[in-house]
Amino acid sequence: MTSPADVEKGDASESEPLVETSAEKQEPLRPAPIRAFHAGLHFVFLLFGKEYGWAGFCYLVIGTTCSVATSVHVNWLAGCAMMMLFFATCFCFAGYQAVSGKYELARPLMLAAMMMFLSCILGGHFFVVWSKSAGKDVIKGASLADLPKVAKNYEENTVFYLKDGSVGTDYIGEFKFCKDKLPVVGTCVYDYYCTAPLLDTTYEKGVVAYAWVATMSHVSCSDPTFEKNVIQASWSKNFRAGLGMKRTHHYTKSIEEAAKKFSIKTAANAPIINWMADPTLDEKSAWHTGWMVEFIVFTLYLFVMLIYSYCMGFTEDALPQARKIMDPYAPQKPARRKKVES
Repeated sequence: MTSPADVEKGDASESEPLVETSAEKQEPLRPAPIRAFHAGLHFVFLLFGKEYGWAGFCYLVIGTTCSVATSVHVNWLAGCAMMMLFFATCFCFAGYQAVSGKYELARPLMLAAMMMFLSCILGGHFFVVWSKSAGKDVIKGASLADLPKVAKNYEENTVFYLKDGSVGTDYIGEFKFCKDKLPVVGTCVYDYYCTAPLLDTTYEKGVVAYAWVATMSHVSCSDPTFEKNVIQASWSKNFRAGLGMKRTHHYTKSIEEAAKKFSIKTAANAPIINWMADPTLDEKSAWHTGWMVEFIVFTLYLFVMLIYSYCMGFTEDALPQARKIMDPYAPQKPARRKKVES
């Protein structure tokens, strides 16, 4: 039977801290900012799946970076091939870890491999759109009469800012091209290539067009829908800016039709321009959208890993261990009192 003296002795020992608080045995603590930074890193490290989750996140970021960079600097297919290389490597490694029984490592890597499709294909698409005009030549302040000489060897998506000129919306040429032919009824699905001269003076017979504006439409160039969506919305405005377009066979036929119909002469090396208010609008939009897609994909991965960590029990030790790093000599909670048998 336990005596009252033993009970008091046990109470006294249980009320003492579990960590030694003697000043002689305590080592000096690191500066508070360093301890706070260390504790924060350790907390985040455990919160998102420990080394398993962060290994998948790093692989996802590296794979996306290589795939997008290849898409921008080489071509879209090369970027897809790079993505498949990273996906296959990550997927096979995760499968090997699963076969070996290391499921905690296999699951985050498998998730990273699957989400690589979203980050590379969706985000990479917008960066490819951005790269079409980013870094291209800029022709600024050139007069319309000098444009054929200045833009003699222009490339597609060259940015134009003109000094003068307006679109001759009353002198539109059209070339109708049968894109697809329905097999049963034999009806064609047409694309209409519409062009109009860019003039620096009022129209007169034999006027010289130093440049042309153009667009491809799914309705006729004389259709009211085209007049509302293209002519009134864009061509009738004095934007004096646009992006260079590739001179294809279809646009050449359309220009020849307008020149013959309205007695317009075309200057040699006259560029074809996509008329718009801000030629860099699509570039800026694609740049911001691409980064937004990547941010959403990476955040979604971390959110899933947060749920995974909670289900695996990693989060239970996150806060206590962070507190221990912040102050290792802080007194811990006393042990539960034992029941005294009478």
